[in-house]
Amino acid sequence: MPSRFSALPHRSRSLALRPLIRSLRQSMAPLGWIFVTGLSLSGNVFATDAAPNATAPADVTALPVTPPKQLEEVEVRGNTSTSALTQAPTQADLTITQPQSIIGLDWISNHVSPTADYATIAAIAPGVTNVSPAGPGLGESKQMTLRGFNDNSYNVTYDGIPFGDTNDFSHHTSSYFPAKMIGQVLIDRGPGNASTIGEATFGGTVALSSKDARDNFSFIPSQTYGSYGTSLTHLELNSGTFDNGGKLIASAQYLTTDTAKTDSESSRKTGYVKYVQPIGDSTEITFLSNYNYIRFNNPNLSSLTLQQIATLGRNFGLNNDPKSTNCACYNYQTKETDLEYIGVHSRLPSDWELDDKVYTYAYSNTSHESPYVGTKTSPTDIGGYIKINKYRAFGDTFELTHTDDYGQFRTGGWYEFTSNDRSSIAIDYNRGGAIDVKPGQPIYGSFNAKGVYSGPFKYTMNDRMRTTQLYAEYEWHAADKLTITPGVKNVDFKRYIDAPINQTTKTPLYYDQTSQKTLGFLTANYLLRDDWSIYGTVAQGFLAPNLDEFYVSNPGQNKIKPEETKNYQFGTVYKTDRFNADADVYFINFQNYAFSTTIPGTTDPLNYEAKGAYIKGIEAEATYYLGAGTSAFVNGSAQDATFKGSKLDVPNVPDRTAAIGVLYEDQGFSASLYDKFSGRQTAYNSTFNPDIASTATSTIHSGGFWQAAASIGYGQNLNGPVFKSYKVRLEVDNLFASQNLVINSVSGNTGSYYVLPGRSWFASVSFGL
Repeated sequence: MPSRFSALPHRSRSLALRPLIRSLRQSMAPLGWIFVTGLSLSGNVFATDAAPNATAPADVTALPVTPPKQLEEVEVRGNTSTSALTQAPTQADLTITQPQSIIGLDWISNHVSPTADYATIAAIAPGVTNVSPAGPGLGESKQMTLRGFNDNSYNVTYDGIPFGDTNDFSHHTSSYFPAKMIGQVLIDRGPGNASTIGEATFGGTVALSSKDARDNFSFIPSQTYGSYGTSLTHLELNSGTFDNGGKLIASAQYLTTDTAKTDSESSRKTGYVKYVQPIGDSTEITFLSNYNYIRFNNPNLSSLTLQQIATLGRNFGLNNDPKSTNCACYNYQTKETDLEYIGVHSRLPSDWELDDKVYTYAYSNTSHESPYVGTKTSPTDIGGYIKINKYRAFGDTFELTHTDDYGQFRTGGWYEFTSNDRSSIAIDYNRGGAIDVKPGQPIYGSFNAKGVYSGPFKYTMNDRMRTTQLYAEYEWHAADKLTITPGVKNVDFKRYIDAPINQTTKTPLYYDQTSQKTLGFLTANYLLRDDWSIYGTVAQGFLAPNLDEFYVSNPGQNKIKPEETKNYQFGTVYKTDRFNADADVYFINFQNYAFSTTIPGTTDPLNYEAKGAYIKGIEAEATYYLGAGTSAFVNGSAQDATFKGSKLDVPNVPDRTAAIGVLYEDQGFSASLYDKFSGRQTAYNSTFNPDIASTATSTIHSGGFWQAAASIGYGQNLNGPVFKSYKVRLEVDNLFASQNLVINSVSGNTGSYYVLPGRSWFASVSFGL
């Protein structure tokens, strides 16, 4: 038998095999790291607490840590005061300096499907849209937009830690944090201050916060059943406060579902642990770990043409015919993810404060995809590809804060290094998954005299990223009610690629590239009254090039620049018990708009850089407390995004959003009825150039649509020796069974659409023990 990659140089052979070899074993290293770190942390904490009466050095004033809002889920609330402030599904703080929507734990736990992911939760906010063809949280969101920015153009963080794919900075909405492990979703619509970190902050930030442990011991099992054969079992344990002040919350979850698509079953196992330990009066240490294992059938046709919808049905995903390329036996994936961090928050001498998180997260995806008929050994055999995408990131977020008589100084930074193995290799299913090569040919392929590869690999590479962001800002209390915050941030991004077989070109590439930019920020907030403020922001945004811009023979000749924005925003916030509202206007000058088209006569991608786009809009949200535990809410946005060159609309940007609803919470009852509107979208042919209007030879629109949801629940606290509380709840999505299509792309003159699922219901019961 020929040696593996016998025609490759030694360095190429080892790198080519590395992604494939790593994918063949399910490493337990992340779990081992979790437990070892947790044990060592506990040992250090308890050793510290062994001398509870120890005093601080004489020159240190031990100040209490400022307690953050506790994001702990209360299974059943007692008779508490109700107002627009406590019931608003989305709201902003009076002190903000850019548009913001906070979605609290009460909304997440009582008015959203228990199966939801963060995209489903965030969709209630103005300017946010979400398309989940598999059902709420039952599969990846296919189109979550924020102000029209697609998923790889805004930031997602978890407890302040940015995470995302290394190739294009996008996110897998259902791969990390289910709804029951999220304590809050905060949506910042804009690049924020200099201290806002992440790869893609200019489009905004979706900031997820973890749930906190309760002060009292509890064990809460819950069970959900619903549409598509869905079953969700969730177990949550709260330790209560230990004698040393520490608190633990641990959760385990198991989800199985057929999803809204045919033969597209999915299952997910999730574990979550968070331990918080105070040390003395001025320091708090947090350890958190989240782990997921997911197995699902992934439709070969992620979106459908109108002809396919008419022929195959609206809910078509896959089938069980082994002679079809749409067979579930050829289209399935496994994913394994984890995220861990150790955080330290401490009050230091002389009015200094420290926040630091050391973290790691990983994503490992083995995908059987892109099946085809006709292999190298038989014209009737079914072949396909095994794609590997596996990365781990290590990083640190660090901030020092000093408070004086005139304001607050903040400085810090973010460092992250990520290594990503990526490969795709052809196999023959009729030969038991053997690599698809002609008999007698090198099993892993070979290069010709011109250095062009021929063989079963589409590509194999190792991509590495190093990101450093350093910032400084001063929150100046210029007057009694006026705060002005200037800031500066330096962004340094370096990407390395070691590709024995580069994607698209199929030639070797060993290359690295650095992108740098210093960004300026200026924000202000003025408190007109104790319940009314106005604010403004001028800020710059920056996004480094995606990996696909390296899929060329010589990236050094690539003229594509990092994407940049200049953001101008002004708004107001008004908050009282009866009425809670905020509104804003914004203008974004988007420069160096990167896009991909196809090389004429081929399906190969070709990357361009357009002049850019202008994006402007208005957003508002409000909640009014009607009394008797009832509130009405409304929010909406209108946005206009047009290319500078062609004056045409930016594709896949909804032109409006709106939400209207009513909710009730009192005496153990909770209920809501609301409707969400997502606006009209446009898509163009694949050869469209944003700078030249005449290249838009085919334009297809999908109209806006409303989609309603309703929830009802009831719970009570109990005085029994075992059962402390219970809660039952019913959630219905797409209440009126509207049949909606959302345009995805255009090929020739034919549009391909995401099909939104019909009406679904999810009933759950939980007990507090």
